[in-house]
Amino acid sequence: MNDMNLPQETGFVGVVRRIEAILNTVLAGTAVTLMWVSVSLAFISVVLRYLFGSSYGIVEELCRFSIVYAVLLYFGPLITRNAHLAMTIVTDLLPAWLHRYFDLIMTILLALLLAVLLRAAWSWEAGLYSMNLDTMSGELKAWIPSAALPAGIALALLYTLFRMIYRIAGAPLNANEVSK
Repeated sequence: MNDMNLPQETGFVGVVRRIEAILNTVLAGTAVTLMWVSVSLAFISVVLRYLFGSSYGIVEELCRFSIVYAVLLYFGPLITRNAHLAMTIVTDLLPAWLHRYFDLIMTILLALLLAVLLRAAWSWEAGLYSMNLDTMSGELKAWIPSAALPAGIALALLYTLFRMIYRIAGAPLNANEVSK
């Protein structure tokens, strides 16, 4: 979906849409960069292991953690793009006005769930930090890779709030949806 196909909106929804577009660009760049970091480090790890007979646990951990960060940070944009997994066999039968309100209620429930999950992830993160645990390689603090979870949930909550704004205002979520 290309956000540029949406009509230029004005007012509060337009401001939110522009903030979302900027954040989408930053997150897409970050996700792609993290994936390239993972691939590059994996290549370096293979070269070090098979040509020089040495292996560094930190390199393998950074490969895995960069993928985890990329996935969790980019979870949010899927919410407003309506690109998440969905079973729409029942909701497709609803009239457009009812579908909008049903989606708004589901989005509110998602926001509440994400708020609870964010609190739990933050508590978990604080626990790891206070225990001063290391990762398996012993070279990285355990809270650094696990910080992807609260960061990803916080971004997902932000994008859920964007979606709530769009639904309340009757703005389309994407270029394929008509304003209601």
